Amino acid sequence: MEKTLQELADYVGGKVVGDPNTIINGIMGIDEATEGHITFVSNEKYVKKINSTRASAVIVSPKLTDIKKNLLVCNNPYLAFAKIVELLLYKKPEYVKGIDPTARIAESVKIGQDVSIHTYSTIEKNTSIGERVVIFPGVFIGENCTIGDDTVLHANVVIYPDTIIGKRVTIHSNTVIGSSGFGYAPDGQSYFKIPQVGTAVIEDDVDIGANTTINRAALGQTIIRRGTKIDSQVVISHNVEVGEDSLIVSQVGIAGTAKIGKHVTLAGGVGIIGHITVGDNVTVGGRSGVAQDLPANGTYLGTPALPIQKMRRCYVIIEKLPEMKDHIKSLEKRLQQLEEKWKNSD
Repeated sequence: MEKTLQELADYVGGKVVGDPNTIINGIMGIDEATEGHITFVSNEKYVKKINSTRASAVIVSPKLTDIKKNLLVCNNPYLAFAKIVELLLYKKPEYVKGIDPTARIAESVKIGQDVSIHTYSTIEKNTSIGERVVIFPGVFIGENCTIGDDTVLHANVVIYPDTIIGKRVTIHSNTVIGSSGFGYAPDGQSYFKIPQVGTAVIEDDVDIGANTTINRAALGQTIIRRGTKIDSQVVISHNVEVGEDSLIVSQVGIAGTAKIGKHVTLAGGVGIIGHITVGDNVTVGGRSGVAQDLPANGTYLGTPALPIQKMRRCYVIIEKLPEMKDHIKSLEKRLQQLEEKWKNSD
């Protein structure tokens, strides 16, 4: 597909600096782009590459309008990039409608119109499947589940009984929703398994990556609120609540009964202990350990997670610890010499 730079600007709500009739037929990274491509800069460290790129145009923020290139200027270059990729390159998947004869579906299952249920899927009794749902090969859906309209379950997804999945949800391969939480009561030298009799609820417009696990509640519900995006290899334990429009990156672990607010970002490898609250609009840096409540509207880093400016000062001190240790030893030696000198003077 070809578009003029002006057409792309109109599409993303930006403006053109340069030749609006420049033809764009693709989009590439700033290093790989050539004539006919549009590229983008959303990170300041790549700004110096703009002058050397061979792209026909660059998507930039209003701060960079003085660059001698054809520019598409918008307030959010990364969002504009995503929309242009969708327009120029993305082909929406087309699914063959119908139910494969190898699928095992209980008689009591309710199935909406225009579904696509692939080979060797299993759907247990009293489950409801919405309209235009796509179920890839090997998916298992337990009894008494609800799968909302336009949801896509990729190959080998497992949905345990009594789980509720909303509309327009995408769940990638090998993810498990509604498995038992890790709950055991000490019984002398052994442990008694606490029955996990709650449910798991995934609200509308949630995306979940591959190999992620979301446990059912011990009692009540584990809830992933509307619009949240969860990466691959994440573990969300029993009775956790994740607020709307949050981002949870790969290898995050959230222990039981933690409450995560709205529009929270948990970077890769963050660990959160149970029974604490993370406020709205919080960002937690990668590999941080959250061991206490985090107030809303802050950025936190480290283990234990502290306000980012404070933790940065701590990191500076940590780097200097070897020198500080040597300096303290030197001071101790000098103090000892002074004490001996003082005693001898008596």
